[in-house]
Amino acid sequence: MRIPTQLQTLSFAATIALLAGCSGGGTYAIAPKPASQQGGAHFLMGRVPSVLSPIGQLKISNQTSHRFVGHDSCPASGPLKYMSDFNNSVINIYAGKFAGQAPCGQITSGISFPDGLYVKTTTHDLYVANEGGFNILVFHRGQTTAYNSYADPGVQFPVDVTLAKDGTVIASNILQPSGAEAGSLSTWIEGPNGGTFVGNFPMTNDTEGLFVTVQKNGTVYFDDLDVNGSGALWSLSCPAGACGAQTQVAGVSFGGGGGLGSDATEDLLANDQTNVTADTFELPNPSPATFPLTGEPVGMVINKLDHHWFIADAVNNDAGEYLYPSGTLVGTVPGNSGGLPIGVAVDPGHTLK
Repeated sequence: MRIPTQLQTLSFAATIALLAGCSGGGTYAIAPKPASQQGGAHFLMGRVPSVLSPIGQLKISNQTSHRFVGHDSCPASGPLKYMSDFNNSVINIYAGKFAGQAPCGQITSGISFPDGLYVKTTTHDLYVANEGGFNILVFHRGQTTAYNSYADPGVQFPVDVTLAKDGTVIASNILQPSGAEAGSLSTWIEGPNGGTFVGNFPMTNDTEGLFVTVQKNGTVYFDDLDVNGSGALWSLSCPAGACGAQTQVAGVSFGGGGGLGSDATEDLLANDQTNVTADTFELPNPSPATFPLTGEPVGMVINKLDHHWFIADAVNNDAGEYLYPSGTLVGTVPGNSGGLPIGVAVDPGHTLK
Protein backbone atom coordinates (compact mmCIF):
# COMPACT_ATOMS: atom_id res chain seq x y z
CA MET A 1 0.00 0.00 0.00
CA ARG A 2 1.12 3.57 -0.44
CA ILE A 3 2.67 5.33 2.52
CA PRO A 4 0.61 8.48 3.18
CA THR A 5 2.38 11.77 3.76
CA GLN A 6 1.26 12.05 7.38
CA LEU A 7 3.20 8.91 8.28
CA GLN A 8 6.30 11.09 8.14
CA THR A 9 5.07 12.96 11.21
CA LEU A 10 3.84 10.13 13.43
CA SER A 11 3.66 11.08 17.11
CA PHE A 12 5.10 7.76 18.22
CA ALA A 13 8.59 6.50 17.46
CA ALA A 14 8.92 5.65 13.79
CA THR A 15 11.52 5.93 11.08
CA ILE A 16 10.97 5.91 7.36
CA ALA A 17 13.61 4.69 4.94
CA LEU A 18 12.83 5.70 1.36
CA LEU A 19 14.24 4.22 -1.78
CA ALA A 20 14.72 7.61 -3.37
CA GLY A 21 15.29 7.85 -7.10
CA CYS A 22 18.56 9.46 -8.06
CA SER A 23 18.95 11.96 -10.91
CA GLY A 24 20.07 9.21 -13.24
CA GLY A 25 16.82 7.31 -12.71
CA GLY A 26 18.24 4.64 -10.41
CA THR A 27 17.29 3.77 -6.84
CA TYR A 28 19.18 3.18 -3.63
CA ALA A 29 18.00 0.06 -1.81
CA ILE A 30 17.90 0.05 1.98
CA ALA A 31 17.51 -3.50 3.26
CA PRO A 32 15.18 -3.98 6.25
CA LYS A 33 16.35 -5.68 9.39
CA PRO A 34 14.58 -8.95 10.29
CA ALA A 35 11.55 -8.54 12.53
CA SER A 36 10.97 -10.46 15.70
CA GLN A 37 7.74 -12.30 16.50
CA GLN A 38 8.16 -11.29 20.11
CA GLY A 39 7.59 -7.63 19.31
CA GLY A 40 10.60 -5.92 17.85
CA ALA A 41 10.65 -4.08 14.54
CA HIS A 42 7.70 -3.91 12.19
CA PHE A 43 7.91 -3.10 8.51
CA LEU A 44 5.12 -1.93 6.26
CA MET A 45 5.99 -1.90 2.59
CA GLY A 46 4.25 0.51 0.30
CA ARG A 47 4.20 3.11 -2.41
CA VAL A 48 5.39 6.58 -1.50
CA PRO A 49 3.86 9.63 -3.22
CA SER A 50 3.94 9.25 -7.00
CA VAL A 51 6.27 12.24 -7.41
CA LEU A 52 9.02 10.03 -5.95
CA SER A 53 7.62 6.73 -7.29
CA PRO A 54 9.90 4.22 -5.54
CA ILE A 55 9.10 1.87 -2.66
CA GLY A 56 9.24 2.89 0.99
CA GLN A 57 9.76 0.97 4.18
CA LEU A 58 8.10 1.97 7.43
CA LYS A 59 9.69 0.77 10.62
CA ILE A 60 7.54 1.03 13.74
CA SER A 61 8.09 -0.14 17.29
CA ASN A 62 5.73 -3.01 17.99
CA GLN A 63 5.42 -1.84 21.59
CA THR A 64 2.95 1.01 20.95
CA SER A 65 0.64 1.23 23.99
CA HIS A 66 -3.12 1.38 23.54
CA ARG A 67 -4.82 4.69 24.25
CA PHE A 68 -8.25 3.11 23.85
CA VAL A 69 -10.40 0.90 26.03
CA GLY A 70 -12.33 -1.81 24.22
CA HIS A 71 -16.09 -1.51 24.44
CA ASP A 72 -19.22 -2.32 22.42
CA SER A 73 -22.53 -0.53 22.85
CA CYS A 74 -23.59 -1.15 19.24
CA PRO A 75 -27.01 -2.54 18.27
CA ALA A 76 -27.30 -6.32 18.53
CA SER A 77 -28.98 -6.47 15.11
CA GLY A 78 -28.96 -4.41 11.95
CA PRO A 79 -26.03 -3.20 9.84
CA LEU A 80 -22.64 -2.35 11.30
CA LYS A 81 -19.48 -0.96 9.71
CA TYR A 82 -15.91 -1.59 10.85
CA MET A 83 -12.77 0.48 10.20
CA SER A 84 -9.23 -0.55 11.13
CA ASP A 85 -6.88 2.09 12.52
CA PHE A 86 -3.32 0.96 11.84
CA ASN A 87 -1.57 3.64 13.89
CA ASN A 88 -3.62 3.18 17.06
CA SER A 89 -4.10 -0.62 16.83
CA VAL A 90 -7.85 -0.38 17.21
CA ILE A 91 -10.98 -1.36 15.24
CA ASN A 92 -13.78 1.24 15.23
CA ILE A 93 -17.41 0.08 14.93
CA TYR A 94 -20.18 2.29 13.53
CA ALA A 95 -23.96 1.94 13.28
CA GLY A 96 -26.14 3.80 10.79
CA LYS A 97 -25.20 5.70 7.65
CA PHE A 98 -21.96 7.64 7.83
CA ALA A 99 -22.79 11.15 8.96
CA GLY A 100 -19.97 12.25 11.24
CA GLN A 101 -20.94 10.00 14.16
CA ALA A 102 -18.54 8.64 16.74
CA PRO A 103 -17.98 4.86 16.92
CA CYS A 104 -20.44 2.85 19.02
CA GLY A 105 -17.67 0.41 19.86
CA GLN A 106 -13.93 -0.20 19.64
CA ILE A 107 -11.93 -3.44 19.63
CA THR A 108 -8.42 -3.34 21.10
CA SER A 109 -7.78 -6.79 22.61
CA GLY A 110 -5.04 -8.54 20.68
CA ILE A 111 -5.06 -5.90 17.93
CA SER A 112 -1.62 -4.92 16.61
CA PHE A 113 -1.35 -2.76 13.48
CA PRO A 114 -4.54 -4.02 11.77
CA ASP A 115 -5.04 -3.83 8.02
CA GLY A 116 -7.80 -5.47 5.94
CA LEU A 117 -11.13 -6.60 7.42
CA TYR A 118 -13.80 -9.10 6.37
CA VAL A 119 -17.26 -10.02 7.74
CA LYS A 120 -18.69 -13.50 7.24
CA THR A 121 -22.35 -12.59 6.77
CA THR A 122 -23.75 -16.02 7.72
CA THR A 123 -22.27 -15.76 11.24
CA HIS A 124 -21.64 -11.98 11.48
CA ASP A 125 -18.06 -12.77 12.55
CA LEU A 126 -15.35 -10.17 11.94
CA TYR A 127 -11.99 -11.29 10.53
CA VAL A 128 -8.98 -8.99 11.03
CA ALA A 129 -5.67 -9.10 9.17
CA ASN A 130 -3.64 -8.42 12.29
CA GLU A 131 -0.32 -7.49 10.74
CA GLY A 132 1.62 -6.75 13.92
CA GLY A 133 0.44 -10.02 15.48
CA PHE A 134 1.34 -12.12 12.41
CA ASN A 135 -2.17 -13.62 12.43
CA ILE A 136 -5.83 -13.40 11.46
CA LEU A 137 -8.12 -12.71 14.44
CA VAL A 138 -11.82 -13.65 14.49
CA PHE A 139 -14.44 -11.90 16.64
CA HIS A 140 -18.08 -12.70 17.27
CA ARG A 141 -20.36 -9.73 16.71
CA GLY A 142 -20.74 -7.84 19.98
CA GLN A 143 -17.55 -9.31 21.47
CA THR A 144 -14.27 -7.43 21.93
CA THR A 145 -12.06 -10.47 22.49
CA ALA A 146 -11.16 -12.82 19.64
CA TYR A 147 -12.42 -16.39 19.87
CA ASN A 148 -10.18 -17.78 17.13
CA SER A 149 -6.99 -16.95 15.24
CA TYR A 150 -5.18 -18.24 12.16
CA ALA A 151 -1.41 -18.05 11.78
CA ASP A 152 0.96 -19.12 9.02
CA PRO A 153 3.73 -21.21 10.65
CA GLY A 154 6.18 -19.56 8.25
CA VAL A 155 5.37 -16.19 9.90
CA GLN A 156 3.93 -13.53 7.59
CA PHE A 157 2.70 -9.93 7.73
CA PRO A 158 -0.97 -10.37 6.66
CA VAL A 159 -2.53 -7.34 4.97
CA ASP A 160 -5.99 -8.68 4.01
CA VAL A 161 -8.29 -11.65 4.51
CA THR A 162 -11.31 -13.22 2.82
CA LEU A 163 -13.35 -16.45 2.97
CA ALA A 164 -14.36 -18.77 0.14
CA LYS A 165 -17.69 -20.60 -0.01
CA ASP A 166 -15.97 -23.93 0.64
CA GLY A 167 -14.74 -22.73 4.05
CA THR A 168 -11.23 -21.71 2.99
CA VAL A 169 -9.70 -18.77 4.84
CA ILE A 170 -7.38 -16.85 2.49
CA ALA A 171 -4.95 -14.17 3.68
CA SER A 172 -2.75 -12.00 1.49
CA ASN A 173 0.61 -11.12 2.98
CA ILE A 174 2.69 -8.01 2.37
CA LEU A 175 5.94 -9.90 2.87
CA GLN A 176 7.72 -12.32 5.15
CA PRO A 177 9.37 -10.39 8.00
CA SER A 178 12.45 -12.60 8.27
CA GLY A 179 12.90 -14.40 4.99
CA ALA A 180 13.38 -13.98 1.26
CA GLU A 181 9.69 -14.21 0.38
CA ALA A 182 7.88 -11.08 -0.79
CA GLY A 183 4.06 -11.14 -1.09
CA SER A 184 2.17 -14.40 -0.72
CA LEU A 185 -1.17 -16.05 0.04
CA SER A 186 -1.76 -18.19 3.15
CA THR A 187 -4.71 -20.58 3.36
CA TRP A 188 -6.48 -22.56 6.05
CA ILE A 189 -9.53 -24.81 6.25
CA GLU A 190 -11.85 -22.92 8.59
CA GLY A 191 -12.20 -24.43 12.04
CA PRO A 192 -11.63 -23.97 15.78
CA ASN A 193 -8.19 -23.53 17.33
CA GLY A 194 -6.76 -21.95 14.21
CA GLY A 195 -8.31 -24.34 11.72
CA THR A 196 -6.11 -26.49 9.48
CA PHE A 197 -3.23 -24.76 7.75
CA VAL A 198 -3.06 -25.75 4.07
CA GLY A 199 -0.16 -23.80 2.63
CA ASN A 200 1.69 -20.65 1.69
CA PHE A 201 1.80 -19.65 -1.95
CA PRO A 202 4.28 -16.97 -3.10
CA MET A 203 2.90 -14.30 -5.40
CA THR A 204 4.31 -13.98 -8.89
CA ASN A 205 6.51 -11.08 -9.99
CA ASP A 206 5.77 -8.84 -6.98
CA THR A 207 7.63 -6.78 -4.43
CA GLU A 208 4.72 -6.77 -1.97
CA GLY A 209 1.29 -8.32 -1.68
CA LEU A 210 -1.81 -6.20 -1.22
CA PHE A 211 -5.53 -7.02 -1.08
CA VAL A 212 -7.49 -10.19 -1.87
CA THR A 213 -11.08 -11.21 -2.65
CA VAL A 214 -12.84 -14.39 -3.78
CA GLN A 215 -15.98 -14.66 -5.90
CA LYS A 216 -18.88 -17.10 -5.65
CA ASN A 217 -17.42 -19.32 -8.37
CA GLY A 218 -14.19 -19.67 -6.42
CA THR A 219 -12.06 -17.30 -8.50
CA VAL A 220 -9.55 -15.54 -6.26
CA TYR A 221 -8.22 -12.10 -7.20
CA PHE A 222 -5.36 -10.26 -5.56
CA ASP A 223 -3.50 -7.07 -6.36
CA ASP A 224 0.13 -6.39 -5.65
CA LEU A 225 2.93 -3.94 -6.19
CA ASP A 226 4.63 -5.43 -9.22
CA VAL A 227 8.38 -5.41 -9.80
CA ASN A 228 7.88 -2.71 -12.45
CA GLY A 229 6.53 -0.35 -9.77
CA SER A 230 2.84 -0.39 -10.73
CA GLY A 231 -0.14 -2.22 -9.26
CA ALA A 232 -1.11 -5.46 -11.01
CA LEU A 233 -4.17 -7.72 -10.75
CA TRP A 234 -3.90 -11.52 -10.62
CA SER A 235 -6.38 -14.40 -10.61
CA LEU A 236 -6.19 -18.01 -9.48
CA SER A 237 -8.18 -20.81 -7.89
CA CYS A 238 -7.69 -22.20 -4.37
CA PRO A 239 -10.01 -25.21 -3.94
CA ALA A 240 -9.86 -26.39 -0.31
CA GLY A 241 -6.94 -23.99 0.14
CA ALA A 242 -4.70 -25.58 -2.49
CA CYS A 243 -3.89 -22.57 -4.68
CA GLY A 244 -3.02 -23.21 -8.29
CA ALA A 245 -1.29 -21.25 -11.03
CA GLN A 246 -1.55 -17.46 -10.95
CA THR A 247 -2.55 -15.54 -14.07
CA GLN A 248 -2.05 -11.81 -14.46
CA VAL A 249 -5.26 -10.16 -15.64
CA ALA A 250 -4.36 -8.74 -19.03
CA GLY A 251 -4.48 -4.98 -19.46
CA VAL A 252 -5.36 -4.13 -15.83
CA SER A 253 -2.97 -1.81 -14.00
CA PHE A 254 -3.38 0.37 -10.93
CA GLY A 255 -1.48 3.50 -10.03
CA GLY A 256 -1.62 2.09 -6.53
CA GLY A 257 -3.57 -1.07 -5.75
CA GLY A 258 -6.19 -0.95 -3.00
CA GLY A 259 -9.06 -2.96 -1.60
CA LEU A 260 -10.94 -5.46 -3.77
CA GLY A 261 -14.50 -6.80 -3.80
CA SER A 262 -17.40 -7.83 -6.02
CA ASP A 263 -20.87 -6.40 -6.60
CA ALA A 264 -24.12 -8.37 -6.82
CA THR A 265 -23.41 -9.30 -10.45
CA GLU A 266 -19.85 -10.42 -9.62
CA ASP A 267 -18.20 -7.50 -11.39
CA LEU A 268 -14.79 -6.97 -9.80
CA LEU A 269 -14.46 -3.79 -7.71
CA ALA A 270 -11.22 -2.06 -6.76
CA ASN A 271 -9.88 1.09 -5.15
CA ASP A 272 -7.04 2.81 -7.01
CA GLN A 273 -5.04 4.73 -4.41
CA THR A 274 -3.02 6.83 -6.84
CA ASN A 275 -5.78 7.72 -9.29
CA VAL A 276 -8.22 8.10 -6.34
CA THR A 277 -11.01 6.23 -8.10
CA ALA A 278 -13.50 3.45 -7.50
CA ASP A 279 -13.12 1.00 -10.40
CA THR A 280 -15.71 -1.50 -11.65
CA PHE A 281 -14.39 -4.18 -14.03
CA GLU A 282 -16.54 -6.34 -16.28
CA LEU A 283 -13.69 -8.73 -16.98
CA PRO A 284 -12.15 -9.65 -19.35
CA ASN A 285 -12.67 -6.00 -20.38
CA PRO A 286 -9.66 -4.29 -18.73
CA SER A 287 -11.18 -0.78 -18.91
CA PRO A 288 -13.20 -0.08 -15.77
CA ALA A 289 -16.14 2.20 -15.14
CA THR A 290 -14.98 4.66 -12.49
CA PHE A 291 -16.14 7.34 -10.12
CA PRO A 292 -13.92 9.68 -8.09
CA LEU A 293 -13.12 9.13 -4.43
CA THR A 294 -11.30 11.39 -1.99
CA GLY A 295 -7.97 11.36 -0.20
CA GLU A 296 -6.16 8.04 -0.40
CA PRO A 297 -8.67 5.18 -0.59
CA VAL A 298 -7.03 2.05 0.78
CA GLY A 299 -9.50 -0.65 1.86
CA MET A 300 -12.99 -0.98 0.36
CA VAL A 301 -16.16 -3.00 0.77
CA ILE A 302 -19.60 -2.93 -0.81
CA ASN A 303 -22.85 -3.59 1.01
CA LYS A 304 -24.72 -5.74 -1.49
CA LEU A 305 -28.05 -5.07 0.23
CA ASP A 306 -28.15 -1.31 -0.35
CA HIS A 307 -25.34 -1.02 -2.93
CA HIS A 308 -23.19 1.38 -0.90
CA TRP A 309 -19.41 1.48 -1.44
CA PHE A 310 -17.28 2.13 1.67
CA ILE A 311 -13.64 3.21 1.79
CA ALA A 312 -10.93 3.74 4.39
CA ASP A 313 -9.24 7.07 3.59
CA ALA A 314 -5.64 7.14 4.85
CA VAL A 315 -5.04 10.79 3.97
CA ASN A 316 -8.11 12.38 5.55
CA ASN A 317 -8.17 9.95 8.49
CA ASP A 318 -11.80 9.00 7.93
CA ALA A 319 -14.06 6.43 6.30
CA GLY A 320 -16.43 7.32 3.49
CA GLU A 321 -19.73 5.94 2.20
CA TYR A 322 -20.78 6.31 -1.45
CA LEU A 323 -23.79 5.28 -3.50
CA TYR A 324 -22.98 2.64 -6.11
CA PRO A 325 -22.67 2.94 -9.05
CA SER A 326 -23.37 6.70 -9.09
CA GLY A 327 -20.52 7.61 -6.73
CA THR A 328 -22.61 10.14 -4.78
CA LEU A 329 -21.07 10.72 -1.36
CA VAL A 330 -23.42 9.73 1.47
CA GLY A 331 -21.15 10.87 4.29
CA THR A 332 -17.97 10.27 6.26
CA VAL A 333 -16.99 9.40 9.82
CA PRO A 334 -13.80 10.78 11.40
CA GLY A 335 -11.02 8.48 12.48
CA ASN A 336 -9.24 8.53 15.81
CA SER A 337 -6.71 11.20 16.70
CA GLY A 338 -3.46 10.38 14.94
CA GLY A 339 -5.13 7.48 13.18
CA LEU A 340 -4.40 5.75 9.88
CA PRO A 341 -7.48 3.98 8.42
CA ILE A 342 -6.56 0.98 6.28
CA GLY A 343 -9.39 -1.58 6.24
CA VAL A 344 -13.18 -1.38 6.18
CA ALA A 345 -15.92 -4.02 6.38
CA VAL A 346 -19.71 -4.20 6.57
CA ASP A 347 -22.04 -6.52 8.45
CA PRO A 348 -25.32 -6.03 6.54
CA GLY A 349 -27.27 -7.38 9.48
CA HIS A 350 -28.82 -10.08 7.28
CA THR A 351 -27.47 -13.33 5.94
CA LEU A 352 -26.22 -13.09 2.37
CA LYS A 353 -25.60 -16.19 0.24
